[in-house]
Amino acid sequence: MEKKEHPVVKKRKIAPDKCVVTGKGDWYFPLSDIYETPENFTIVIDMPGVDTEHIAIDLRENELIVNGEISFDAYTDEKVILNEYNVGHYHRHFVISDAINRNKVEAKMKDGVLTLNLPKAEHIKPRKIEVKEA
Repeated sequence: MEKKEHPVVKKRKIAPDKCVVTGKGDWYFPLSDIYETPENFTIVIDMPGVDTEHIAIDLRENELIVNGEISFDAYTDEKVILNEYNVGHYHRHFVISDAINRNKVEAKMKDGVLTLNLPKAEHIKPRKIEVKEA
């Protein structure tokens, strides 16, 4: 079996001139993947440390906006000795088209991974066209 090395990908911090976010702490672009099937588009976003109560997903016109905030309450009694892992909130924008059935978008969170299911609109789904005798 061939061994494949995967490059190390670091979280990118949001530059103040790229996006306006509110709230205390650092904000990052979470890593994400987008998949397409004949029926859906699926967006998978890494958001470790975020629970379902602190995720906000807004669909405004042609924009899908995802915010996830970390609760720092669990860290109040800890003194940091070594800090190699960047902790902060997450923010992403996705532009969506009329190809999405906006009334059926669903989101699930499991083990720090947010999965958004965006069903395709009926008018863009593949279909067979019947050929009639002339």
